[in-house]
Amino acid sequence: MVLRLIRWLRGYVVFTVSGAFPERFLNLMNTRGVRRWEFLPENGGYSGKMFLSDYLKIRPLARKASVKLCVRERIGLPFFAKKYRHRSGLLVGAVAGLLILGLLSGCIWDIRVVGAERVSEARLRSAFEKSGFHVGMFKSSLDVIETERKIELDIPEIRWLSINALNNVATVEIKEKAEKPKLRVQKYPCNIKAAEDGVITDIKVSSGVCEVKRGSAVAANQLLVNSVTATRNGDLNYVHSEAEIYADVKADKQIIIPKSNNTYAVGERYTEKRGLRFLNFILPFGFSPSDRGLKARCYTTELLRPTEVTLPLGVVTERSYYITSEKQKLDRKTAEELLKTRLALYECFDEGESRIKRREYKIGESKNSFVLRSEYLFNRNIAVSQRIRVKTSGQ
Repeated sequence: MVLRLIRWLRGYVVFTVSGAFPERFLNLMNTRGVRRWEFLPENGGYSGKMFLSDYLKIRPLARKASVKLCVRERIGLPFFAKKYRHRSGLLVGAVAGLLILGLLSGCIWDIRVVGAERVSEARLRSAFEKSGFHVGMFKSSLDVIETERKIELDIPEIRWLSINALNNVATVEIKEKAEKPKLRVQKYPCNIKAAEDGVITDIKVSSGVCEVKRGSAVAANQLLVNSVTATRNGDLNYVHSEAEIYADVKADKQIIIPKSNNTYAVGERYTEKRGLRFLNFILPFGFSPSDRGLKARCYTTELLRPTEVTLPLGVVTERSYYITSEKQKLDRKTAEELLKTRLALYECFDEGESRIKRREYKIGESKNSFVLRSEYLFNRNIAVSQRIRVKTSGQ
């Protein structure tokens, strides 16, 4: 294969030899050391192949041996270049194509991620960009160890990762850290105090001395469970108090919404602008009208993938949806539904761990807004830990 390529680059001819003394011509070529191949006898002579440079040298030998040379075929780059010598653009294009091909062979065309389960791909791609690892970079400029270190520092959930650049595809293998179980290990002594005012309904003490009873009213920051216990010998022992103290707690909630406000919605009208993506560069080849106004944009990328390898060439589509704005006035019925919905969200997310024992609300309105005022009676855990510092005799 290499020999055939060398012959094509140098150029060779297929010729025939005929005449009275073809054997003498053959001896003269052997004496001069002329290179030839596939030199075979034919009717009345011989045929063979020879480099163009050697063929130009054997003409004096042919005259000396009284033989006639005839070229049957001309093959190789010199003849191809001579044929298209007046079309310089083809030569320039061929050279540019070879240069681009050589340039692309040293770049990364695609980055594939393997093993990521909890870490999102968008977060990984952002970390890649920060570390300078992206599509279109030269493989020779990729410092694998430094890049891996930067990505691991940026995403602490990764235990280790490995970057393998094979051909034009970089594969990132990721091993995530195992989730640590939440261990509740607290050795320091602490008291349990009340987070807010209320009436005690239930007491569950795991450690410590309870200072309240069911049915008693407590104030915020009042001591509920004491960490100081006495031993049989009369010594004081400080423990880490653990308890759940449930109490009925009163709470107020007020929600206000204006009677008129601006509402925004993504309309059905949109414009599209496309661009050609080559490696990490985008060249726009379409322009959308430059209408003013708020827009919501989304991007889609379609890369060429004729085989298992993704080519660094594709089309990027930018679609801009126009956001419409209008001033909306709320009527009484719509406002009540909206206020009730917000109240339900408050009960679900802000007071999700509390049990509602009583709820009373009233909806009113002022000059510019609707107002919902609600009074609650919650039953919830009001115990909070408060660390205490103990000085020993040696301190």
